[in-house]
Amino acid sequence: MFTLHAARLTANAAKKTVLVFAESKGKLTNAGQMVDESLGGFIRKSVRQSRYQGGLGEVFNLTPSAGAISRVMLLGTGRQASLGRKEWFSLGLTAGKLLDASGVAEATVALGELESSTLTVSAASALVEGVAMALYRFDDYKSEMKEHSQPRFEKLTILTTTRSAHAIEAEAPKLAKLIAATETTRNAANQPPNVANPEYLANEARKLEKLGIKVQVIDEKEMKKLGMNLFLAVGGSAAPEDQPRMVIMHYNGGPKNQKPTAIVGKGICYDTGGYNIKTGGYMAGMKFDMSGAAAVLGAMQSLASRKAKVNVVGVMACAMNMIGQTPFVPDSIYKSYKGLFVEIGNTDAEGRLVLADAIAYTIEKFEPTQLVDLATLTGAIMVALGSAYGGLFSTSNALANALAKSGEETGERLWRMPVDDCFKAKAKVADVNNDGSPYGGSSVAANFIKNFVGKTPWAHLDVAGVTNPDKAPGMHSAFTGATGYGVRLLTHWLENNLAEPEQGEAPRKRRGRPPLASKAAAATATAKRGRGRPRKTA
Repeated sequence: MFTLHAARLTANAAKKTVLVFAESKGKLTNAGQMVDESLGGFIRKSVRQSRYQGGLGEVFNLTPSAGAISRVMLLGTGRQASLGRKEWFSLGLTAGKLLDASGVAEATVALGELESSTLTVSAASALVEGVAMALYRFDDYKSEMKEHSQPRFEKLTILTTTRSAHAIEAEAPKLAKLIAATETTRNAANQPPNVANPEYLANEARKLEKLGIKVQVIDEKEMKKLGMNLFLAVGGSAAPEDQPRMVIMHYNGGPKNQKPTAIVGKGICYDTGGYNIKTGGYMAGMKFDMSGAAAVLGAMQSLASRKAKVNVVGVMACAMNMIGQTPFVPDSIYKSYKGLFVEIGNTDAEGRLVLADAIAYTIEKFEPTQLVDLATLTGAIMVALGSAYGGLFSTSNALANALAKSGEETGERLWRMPVDDCFKAKAKVADVNNDGSPYGGSSVAANFIKNFVGKTPWAHLDVAGVTNPDKAPGMHSAFTGATGYGVRLLTHWLENNLAEPEQGEAPRKRRGRPPLASKAAAATATAKRGRGRPRKTA
């Protein structure tokens, strides 16, 4: 990552490449006006002579002919009176893409002071996250990188008030750790499947032991002893070196007597579809089917490196769905770890199977207060939400609301979807079926997983459309390959919005006075308030 600095904004503080912001109709912000004054009004004059309107994310590149500033990148903030973190993150993505294309080594951002120092620091951190995400590259397998194609950006300076500058500098180390964790996730998901197999993810988890994370790996032999037959059905056909792994990571940053929160990620390192094989172009890109597990990996790194005050168990359910000699075919029936018998309706509905065993094991062994799973589970969620939102399914309103709030704060947004039992797939000769109707397919899949959760407050995030922007519309154009979706969302949720719903949440209370037990009780209460006599009751 580039180095981040912050300094006081003065008339002559901006040098070389400068990012300036404009509001609706091209009106410069106060900080932008200060930069413009040092240029003799060059920016405002250029805006007046153009069609530039300052719409959110609208770009206007300017090249002053003289002075310390050689390039001005004007970014529009739109009509909104006050931007949230989501908008500042999006502006950062746009800025990062511009900086990368320009090939500059450093830049300054004329941010100034917003409504408060707190809002200024929040905006700056979101902007920096966006810049870093846009500057990310995956060049591991490019052996001949020409000099002009090499990444060049090294330093970003935020110009603001002295107070906010100090606060931004204090925030910079934690921000760098979050960005590094996101890059860990993106690097893992971008790897080819002949590299990133289940054992690869296990080894990536072991690297986190230096941060104080305890790692346990359950291999295929132990899975057989434990009765994880769904897990083995999916992953058992893979080559000997690609056999399934369940990777368990423990981070204990909270009180010793505090039960953990669990995050579980689907880690299908490659999905051929099995005997219900993917046809046409649907198999291409299936290396990203382990993005849920990669997000859990990055989130655990983020929490441990930032020393978050929480206890978390992170689980990666890793397997490769291949065609082989094991009888994983439609009409097969397997006994799950939980004890339910599962009828196989479709071998390409494999993610929910490995999650079922992993989730049931996690709940039984670690008794989490709540559990969130992430999975690139269904194409149906892409049809519904594109790449604009991840699908949110939950049995807990408190948990769902907390996750949605963090999604809005980080720009990794969620849209709540139904998980009612009307979506339950009908089984012919077993307890449950892993297939079901293609209509409402993402809810059908979530409902299947719900069978293995019990009373633990649970949320399922279907992230098929947001982890790789190549297949669905709605993602910012700055993203290429793996997006790292989930790391920032989970980190923010666990550090700031962690809900503590009770086991089996109580129903919502009605507004106003609580309902009285009977007409007699109502009459007595009325009399006590001095409004009439108690009525006779039958």
